[in-house]
This record gives sequence, structure tokens and C-alpha cells, in this order.
Amino acid sequence: MLVDGNKIAKALEEKLVTELLFTAPKKVCFILFGGNSATEQFVKMKSRVAERVGISVDVKKYSDIKKTEDAVNIVQELGKKDYDGIVAQLPLTAGLDTQAVLDAIPPLKDIDVLGSVAKESYANGEMDRMPPVARAVYEIFESHNISLKGKKNVVAGHGRLVGEPVHLMLKRMKVPHDIIDIKTSEEKKLALLKNADVIISGMGTPHSIKPEMVKEGVVLIDAGTSEQAGKLVGDIDPACETKALFMTPVPGGVGPITIVSLLRNLF
Repeated sequence: MLVDGNKIAKALEEKLVTELLFTAPKKVCFILFGGNSATEQFVKMKSRVAERVGISVDVKKYSDIKKTEDAVNIVQELGKKDYDGIVAQLPLTAGLDTQAVLDAIPPLKDIDVLGSVAKESYANGEMDRMPPVARAVYEIFESHNISLKGKKNVVAGHGRLVGEPVHLMLKRMKVPHDIIDIKTSEEKKLALLKNADVIISGMGTPHSIKPEMVKEGVVLIDAGTSEQAGKLVGDIDPACETKALFMTPVPGGVGPITIVSLLRNLF
């Protein structure tokens, strides 16, 4: 069964509209350093959802910034303005120190939860603002009454945007899980995938998880997006749907829910 991420996102969006009725107007700033057609498209998608629910949006583009110091100064200056949330759209211009730029966002305005302070606060249980992709995964489990207790859970990939935030969420929830990363041998990787009851993937490797690599009745959450022949594709081969109890498509799965989850972090 394919999970309808757009339907879940729509329900969360309606809830967000209601919450906005009882709070001061919110304003978010999206920053693009460099950027390409894909990153600009992502910002447009986020901006459309924000404006649809009544959140003000500013988009700042800096295509000629080459030094990390200059990028950090820009972010720090924007951090002093009256934005409730600031997002540095990734990837940044090649050569910029990504973590240094993310760390320049004031922690209270870091709605992506990618800066070191915000991330550590979440990991230590000092902050309930959940990384957007982690919340999206959580919302999918909630909407389909999927329990992770007593299951063999695998997180494929340990990157900044998907694997690490999902790992931190599961750790906070005290859910045992295995992680597949670049150090994992091919033999161990295949064994973990084959035995998994739940796989959350964020590797960014097109259709690398095939039907023969998973078991019947597996739950497949595909949060790994990449471009192939001009199309957005996931880590999991669509043919895996025949074996999955639940599976998220790409596009239309985790992505739409992640955008709404990002905006919920303005509260």
C-alpha cells in the first residue's frame, strides 16, 4: 500500500491554519547561497505552503558569495531581524563551510534544527522542536498506527538531512534500531535490510533498495531523494511496493509532510 503523503500534509496544514489564528503573525526567511534549479524549486514549494497557511515569506538569494566568513555574516545580520524562522537552503555554494553557516542561525530561529546548538538541544531532550524530516516520518507512523516496538528497525544512511535526525528521534523515543552508513559492509547491509521490519532510507542513491533485498510485509519509508533523468526519485525501487505493507512514494510521500513540519517549528 502506498502512503499518501499529500493527504497527511493537507490535514497537518489545516491544523496549522487553525493554530495561526491564535498567535501573532509569523515570518520566515529562506536563504539561498548559490543554488540551482532544484534548490530554487524546493524553496518555491516551501514558500507556497507557507503563504497558503498565512505565514509571511522572504527569500534572499546570494549567488556571488564565495567565502564562508561572508556567508556567516549575512546569516548573522538576518538573524537580528524580526524573522521567527530562518532556513539556509542546502546545498550551499561549493566551498562554503555548511555547518558554520547553519550554526550562524540563532538557535531559537533554527526551524530546520540543523545548527549544532539546536540539534544538541533536541538530542538531549531539552527542546521539543523536532527536525522536520523526523517529524514527517513520525506523522506517517502515527497516521497508519505503525508501532516500532519489538520490530527490527533500520535507518539506511546517516546524513545531515535524513539519517541523523531520524536516528536522534528514535533514540529519544528509546526505539532500538540499526544504522547503515558508508562504513557498513555490503554483506551486513544486505542482512540488515533483508531482516528489517521497518526501513527508513535517506541515502540519496536512486532505487538502490530492490525487492529481493526486503522481506514480505516490510514498512518502507523513503526519504532519500535524488535526480535521475530530470525526475525526482527515491532510494527504494517502486517495485518494492508488491512486498511492502506500507511504502512512501517519491515524490508525494515524505516530502510534503516535511514542509508542513518545518513550518510547525515556527511555534
